[in-house]
Amino acid sequence: SSPGSSPFANMGRKKKIGDGPSGPSGPSGSAAQEEERAPPPPPPSLPAGAAAPSAGLQTILAANPGLLLSNPLLAMQMVNSGLLGGAPKAASPAEPMVSTVDPDVQELCDHFHIEDRHMQRLNEIMKGRQETFEGDMLKLWEKLEDAREPAGLLVVKMREMEEGTFIGKQQADKELTNMVKKFSLDATAESRLADILARFDPERKKATYEDLEKHLEVSNRPSAMVMMLLRKISEGTQLGRPGPPAPGSYLDRKMRERGEGKDKDRDRDRDR
Repeated sequence: SSPGSSPFANMGRKKKIGDGPSGPSGPSGSAAQEEERAPPPPPPSLPAGAAAPSAGLQTILAANPGLLLSNPLLAMQMVNSGLLGGAPKAASPAEPMVSTVDPDVQELCDHFHIEDRHMQRLNEIMKGRQETFEGDMLKLWEKLEDAREPAGLLVVKMREMEEGTFIGKQQADKELTNMVKKFSLDATAESRLADILARFDPERKKATYEDLEKHLEVSNRPSAMVMMLLRKISEGTQLGRPGPPAPGSYLDRKMRERGEGKDKDRDRDRDR
């Protein structure tokens, strides 16, 4: 040691962490600092045409590129989405909507300017009424023609269909056909009467015809008489006793014909 220096002068100095043989600026210390400042590796490049992954997914792949190797399901999703193994699949064009509205339903709704939502509802209802489809549609035409608000009445009739109380146009049976011919009933009276009688069993229907015929025989306005008695017929109440024959009624005409026949017979007897 040099003269005047203490043998303990170098004791107590601590070696800095990372100091190499050449001190802090040595080769080993410089390499460590460069490694700390190096940016992370870039994420895997995407194939042409592939959509870029989300920011979160890019971060995961950058931090752990081996994640795909340990997760086959994720790798498969990446392939299907086009991030790996080629371009993404092109989305198939949407198929055009094909109208499935029945032509008869379409015609009815177009004629009465029915909204599309009501038309769709009616179309779905009629799909379940194929056995009575024709009669139902004829009855709807008949009802809506006479309605002040066709759309509102259609809603009511659709509700009746859903509740099972709607009755379509009925074919007149033999008894009703004979009654229409005998008393010259109009189409409205015939239709309304057919609708009600369609709900009756044969025995009740026969009794109703017999009772109704007595009232029509004494009426000079048979169609109007039918309309007046519809409620009682529908409720199953008694129609009551028929009144005297009105002038011009079926029974009045028959009585006049019989009277005229008797007068002719008396005239023949006098001539003899």
